[in-house]
Amino acid sequence: MQITEIRPGPPALRIWRLSSILSTAVTMSAALAHLMEMPAKMRYERDLYVRLHRTLYNMFGKFAGPTEAFAVVSTGLLALWTRKHQPESAGLTAAAALSLAAADGVFWAAVEPVNRTMGSWPMDAIPADWSRWRDRWEYGHAVRACLATGALATLTLSMLKERTQS
Repeated sequence: MQITEIRPGPPALRIWRLSSILSTAVTMSAALAHLMEMPAKMRYERDLYVRLHRTLYNMFGKFAGPTEAFAVVSTGLLALWTRKHQPESAGLTAAAALSLAAADGVFWAAVEPVNRTMGSWPMDAIPADWSRWRDRWEYGHAVRACLATGALATLTLSMLKERTQS
């Protein structure tokens, strides 16, 4: 009978891996929060939607933004380390890093321009095409939720794949 155990690596690597997993979990939770709000928010009338957009998400950028950047960097560096030292998990770790980078890219390409645009609208002059901007923001976050969830799943699987046989 073969017994397998997780090979955790040196203490610094364990801390790095834990930091990567936790920052990815925070990234995922922020993205999932937006996704869970989406069905209700898609029914809001324009004034309410824009008012909530301006007031509800201030802490997301201040807390989740830096955490997401850390998740991208820490998981990318972890992928480089595993490529050399734990190749059995390198592919999954790299997939997690790429998924996080893609989620960040979706934010900057699709979501952040909407934040700037909607923030510039006078509340008494919201444009007629406001729902196009709402849809871009909401669906951008839906894509991000999928990517971040996939990143956490593959990052966790990569850790579980790092096994040795005794």
